[in-house]
Amino acid sequence: MRGQSSFRMVDLHADLPLDVVRRRRNGERQVLETRHLQKLKKGSVSTLIAPIWVESNYKPAKALKRGLQIANAFLEDLDESPHFQLIRNHEGFVRAEREDKIGIVLGVEGGEIVEDDLDLLRFFHRFGVRCFGLMWNQRNLMADGYDHVQDDQGLTEFGRQVIEELERLHVIVDLAHMAPKSFWDVMKVAQCPLIVSHVTTTRHVGLRNMTDEQLRAVADNGGIVGILAVNVVKEVETMPDLQIYCDHIEYAVKIAGPEHVGLGPDFYDYYIDDLRSLTPSEHHKFVRGLEDHSKLPDVITELSRRGLSDDAIHLICHDNFERIFKQIIGGR
Repeated sequence: MRGQSSFRMVDLHADLPLDVVRRRRNGERQVLETRHLQKLKKGSVSTLIAPIWVESNYKPAKALKRGLQIANAFLEDLDESPHFQLIRNHEGFVRAEREDKIGIVLGVEGGEIVEDDLDLLRFFHRFGVRCFGLMWNQRNLMADGYDHVQDDQGLTEFGRQVIEELERLHVIVDLAHMAPKSFWDVMKVAQCPLIVSHVTTTRHVGLRNMTDEQLRAVADNGGIVGILAVNVVKEVETMPDLQIYCDHIEYAVKIAGPEHVGLGPDFYDYYIDDLRSLTPSEHHKFVRGLEDHSKLPDVITELSRRGLSDDAIHLICHDNFERIFKQIIGGR
């Protein structure tokens, strides 16, 4: 195996904007530099998707206002952070890596922020959004999230229009948190590769398991499934560890192939107390040995120990996302 330092990491889901807006509200500045840079550098993270996620108490009526507050605070912090770079196209992706900066892909997690208006979707694209997740856990005007597995009504007509517009704008579509019928409805209409940025597999019963059929569908679509590092086992008494996390990666590779697997750990070490208050029904557990970004190189070591080739690990850690980013967004 090549040295860990030769591997670049792409994190498909990092909720940094929420941390930034809350800390800046309390008077902090350069939050990315002071609170996150060291761990990201230690973890060899070169690029990450940073979604605008609006807390449930703002939805639906104040979702747009709150989304704009979060986005503005995050972009202001980026302007103050010389080691980070907002990337809007593949040229920016490559340039950030060449200049040893951490590339930020601005995302959305929850379509409530565009209300029922495609013009707002176009505005967020102009604002810099290059990855759009339709759902968090709730039902919205586009589709149903994981809170509605039992009464999933599927993709709405407005949701179909959103998918079409995102593809026209060359924005990556993210199906994380989407209930099964809604997922399959999107798969029927999508023309471009999709990502599911942070999920687990059926290798262990965990949070938001994807079925083997779903994994194969994403692979057939040319997309990527990012493996989640939160609650990778459901049993409250079980403490997940790095081996269990890598079990999920290994299983996804077995079903979908290494060309369709990525890393979407969804670390929240920096706002765990807030998250527990926001989602009290979930038992939030870190993966022992993979508690934050700084531990990501240990995933490489473990996957190599299990026999994955360097080429396969490069695909999982970095190259799969760059392929999709270049294919969908390119030089736009």
